[in-house]
Amino acid sequence: MTYYDLWNILWSWRREFTIKEFRSTFPSPSPNKVLHDMVQKGFLDRVNWGRYRVNSPKEYVGKKFNIIEAYELVNEAGLEYAFTGPDAVFFWTKGGYNIDRFFAFYPIHLKINKQELVSWKNFFKFKGKRVHVYGEPVKETLYGVFYVLYSESETRAEKVDGYSVMPLDETIEFCRKNIYAYEPALEMLDEMYNLKLGIRYQEKETNL
Repeated sequence: MTYYDLWNILWSWRREFTIKEFRSTFPSPSPNKVLHDMVQKGFLDRVNWGRYRVNSPKEYVGKKFNIIEAYELVNEAGLEYAFTGPDAVFFWTKGGYNIDRFFAFYPIHLKINKQELVSWKNFFKFKGKRVHVYGEPVKETLYGVFYVLYSESETRAEKVDGYSVMPLDETIEFCRKNIYAYEPALEMLDEMYNLKLGIRYQEKETNL
């Protein structure tokens, strides 16, 4: 059975489920790997601790195309930036870890120089994109893909696959400050970059 076939079955089965429910219904020698692979391919979203959501066909197509375009758009501005927070984790893990976001609600987090805040707001307005400045009151309902701007006096960045991203050390610090949601990401980063962090995460029955 291919992942595509399993996706169709899961869509008919239920829209959201826990890893415990998946194991009991679909016996597999490595259920964690199956679910991890399906998240990477866009068939599922990991929405919480040990819980997964099945993407609809429309969401699957949107994740494959619209999200990519949303990231690419940032480079068109010609301004300094650094993907930060969840997006820094997303880029440093090569797309391997991306939680609490899905097609209907997908904030993209950008750290920018405060001197260029007006330029960024004008750029996104010209492109017809929603934007929210972190710390300011929310003036409209935010849904779909939108950009969250973090206005800073200084922006540090490293290039990752052609994009400017918050440095790895700052990304690790972000994960540590949000350990309950990002402990699995720390393990990925540890293995990918040989950081010797000593992080060992594993889904457990008690977390479901």
